[in-house]
Amino acid sequence: MPRKSNTAEAQSVAIPLSTDFCADDADVIIRAAGTLDFRVHKLVLSFASPVFRDMFTLPQPPTDTPGTLPRIDISESAETWDRVLRTIYPMPRPITDDLDNLEPLLLAAKKYEMQFILDSHKGIFRDRGFIQRDPLHLYAIACACGFEDQAKYVARNAEHLGVTRRAHAGNLEGLTVISYHRLVSFLAERDNRWHKTFSNATIGTCICDDRLRQGVYNKIKENLNRPSLQPEDIYLKALEDRSRLLNQGCGYGTNCLLGDRQINAFVKKMVEERENLCDRLMW
Repeated sequence: MPRKSNTAEAQSVAIPLSTDFCADDADVIIRAAGTLDFRVHKLVLSFASPVFRDMFTLPQPPTDTPGTLPRIDISESAETWDRVLRTIYPMPRPITDDLDNLEPLLLAAKKYEMQFILDSHKGIFRDRGFIQRDPLHLYAIACACGFEDQAKYVARNAEHLGVTRRAHAGNLEGLTVISYHRLVSFLAERDNRWHKTFSNATIGTCICDDRLRQGVYNKIKENLNRPSLQPEDIYLKALEDRSRLLNQGCGYGTNCLLGDRQINAFVKKMVEERENLCDRLMW
């Protein structure tokens, strides 16, 4: 929690001042991790955070030097607190394109009960790019923030290998053993049952060349095993593979075609079955 400091202590060490948060009319100083001071306004902090609002209602300690501002020490880094302030002040918000930046921002928002920051970032957990690049880290952040629905969404759209073959184990502080076990167990059971479901599926017999039919089928199977792909992506990739196989020559000319409707219907059916399977298995 934030810690108040008296004026004598505040003057004992020279700390740099933020160049962007140095308002002349500020009425409080936030010192982030003992490395940088932010001159800000109690009113803004109070609107953004019940934690700070309650703190400011408490009796203020006497100051040793008239005219100096009260100081609050926080444990978050200067970079994280800069992002927090840019989010709560009326100014352009920081771009969140890296999970290493997102995590400390959301954890600080949770700590200081800045609910609007948490709510405004929930959409990131549906970002296909983040899910594909690092589903485990994204899942860990969701768990740390108490976002159960977002954690489930990441889990159902994650690829098993993307979770179990993570190159490093950093930045997973919010992931408990129970949460990790729940995720890995879900993915293993999902993939096992999905392979059984898919092995019994057929793409149809309207295509006369077994090699072409099997080639398209294998492409769809490969992409259906990547939950982060959307149905339209799977459909387009199947059409591309069909075109490639036809160009190689299947022996039956242009009459050997698996129609767009059949491919689209098959993809939609299998995606629906995969989603139903996730619903049945989801904790």
